[in-house]
Amino acid sequence: MSDLPEGIPRDNGEPVFAAPWESRAFGLASAYLDTKGEDWSRFRHHLMDAIADLGPETPYYEAWVTALERLLVADGVR
Repeated sequence: MSDLPEGIPRDNGEPVFAAPWESRAFGLASAYLDTKGEDWSRFRHHLMDAIADLGPETPYYEAWVTALERLLVADGVR
């Protein structure tokens, strides 16, 4: 999991989540990228944009969900 976007809260190198919905959002993004045969690079760009657009006060996984939504829209998923 070394190619994950930076900023993901970790403990001993493994992602940690403050609430169940955060792990589900992580899992959705991971599963989607896996089915597309893609690494995290496209998602990473959407995440950086979401963080910049939403501002630093926005919780990390709220920006994560926004990034996932943007990726799905960009891919034409409805």
